[in-house]
Amino acid sequence: MRRIALLGAVVLCSVAALAISSSASAALFPQCPPVDLNAGCQFLVNVTDTETTIESDPTQGPYEGADDALIGIVNHSSKAITSLPLSAEIELFGFEQDGLCGVENHPAGVCVVMHENIEKEVQAEEGEPCPPAIGPCAVKEPTGEPAKTEFPEALVTAGLIQPIGRYKDGSESSGYEGPRTWYTGIGAFHSFATGTGVVNFGPALQPGESTYFTLESPPAGGFGSASTLTTSLTGGAASGPSISVTQGTPVFDTATLGGENAATANGGTVTFGVFSDPACTAAVPGVSLAAGKLAAGVAKSGSATLPVGTYYFRASFGGNAEHQAVSSECNESLKVLAPTTTTTAQTGAGLTGPSLTMPQGTAVTDKATIAGPLAKGATGTVTYTLYSDAKCTKPFAASPAAVVAGVAGSSAAVKPKPGTYYWVASYSGDASNAPSASRCGSEVLLVGLNAKLGLPAPKGCYSLRRFIAHPHAPHGVKLVHFEMLINGAKVPARLDQRHTTITLIGRPKGTFHVTMIATDSKGRKYVDIRTYHTCVPKKHHHKKK
Repeated sequence: MRRIALLGAVVLCSVAALAISSSASAALFPQCPPVDLNAGCQFLVNVTDTETTIESDPTQGPYEGADDALIGIVNHSSKAITSLPLSAEIELFGFEQDGLCGVENHPAGVCVVMHENIEKEVQAEEGEPCPPAIGPCAVKEPTGEPAKTEFPEALVTAGLIQPIGRYKDGSESSGYEGPRTWYTGIGAFHSFATGTGVVNFGPALQPGESTYFTLESPPAGGFGSASTLTTSLTGGAASGPSISVTQGTPVFDTATLGGENAATANGGTVTFGVFSDPACTAAVPGVSLAAGKLAAGVAKSGSATLPVGTYYFRASFGGNAEHQAVSSECNESLKVLAPTTTTTAQTGAGLTGPSLTMPQGTAVTDKATIAGPLAKGATGTVTYTLYSDAKCTKPFAASPAAVVAGVAGSSAAVKPKPGTYYWVASYSGDASNAPSASRCGSEVLLVGLNAKLGLPAPKGCYSLRRFIAHPHAPHGVKLVHFEMLINGAKVPARLDQRHTTITLIGRPKGTFHVTMIATDSKGRKYVDIRTYHTCVPKKHHHKKK
């Protein structure tokens, strides 16, 4: 008994590919008549205009109880089928004189006496039904078989093929032929001397027609050569065997076939499974990826969006004419992370805001806020980077800070030289939260030369909330423009006889940071910043006389 390995098949007229699938149904394929132990076909070849698949009936084993296979073929294409080349890494055509007519229960109405047996003894008249006591027999010679068709002499001499006799025209028969088939082109496939051959149909199998034949070994192991299947996930900009994506990002899987001539493999179906465990045994309920057709050795799945969690993927290829069925390893993993946003707030000289103007030497820090559906438990790291250009490509300073229970630490303090700077905070993400970063340009830090521009020194509290400043330039500098900020917000300011009025009227009691920014004739900026406190004027009570 030969052990089953694989089988390959291509329909000559339609250049179709083969795929194999196991059917859980106990229904028999009626394209084959009852033969010995079988009530129907063990395997059924389905031919369409686009591909050829092979289905199996799990209730039917080898028809003689060892290894011989009863195979049906049905033409669902729009063209006639004249031949079916088969190849396998088994002795697929290693006929042993135990074909259709070598079993106890012959197919009803098709078995006939051979004209001449293998010992060249003339039998009864051709076409006469097989009597129970008669020796080897076979079906009637199919229409269209060329006269004196013989098996390769070397294979017959070596005993690898054992014909049971000849038809009247001198053609050899193996006893495995069906009612309208004969075999040619039997030869070696890889290391198997009878692993390849052609099943011919006479007359040709027209659209809608079916017939059957037998082979030495069934195609339970697949077709053609041994194959491998590797996979790669894609989601957003990420691609590879293990990726992370933000929830809501469509993800698909790509399978690449390996093995002999894999790059030209076309036809057949690759299915894709999504699992919750790293052994790929627990399928995720309600989650599926659409199967893909193999083209040039590659098949892509449909896409799906998945909830937050960790998933594992496996692809399975059903096989085609040149390649065995194969599954990928369970070595793909996908992490779906909750979305996050990162915003920032910079602080310097008591001021906090998206746009700050500071004198040189002032310490400035940045602090990020992480937001998202799972951000309250976020961990990881925020990296703060201060850039010296508006496109955030030239880093000036950088520092990391830990994120604990959703709260990010502040950056290290920076004291940059005069210029304009831009903060970006990048959150690393963690096992549940996706990375995110603040937008370049969302925070601007302007640093000017430190100068005393005429702001009065703070003295106690200003109960009237209005005071005079006398702007003046540093020695040897010609100022051409100045502006005033209160708590970081620009306020109207104009010179009147070389002084300007700073008013806090209408503002609540509290602390106010007043910034004066001056620009000289060369475009350089000077900054003076002071902190003032306001209070309510005390009421004076006069004693009555």
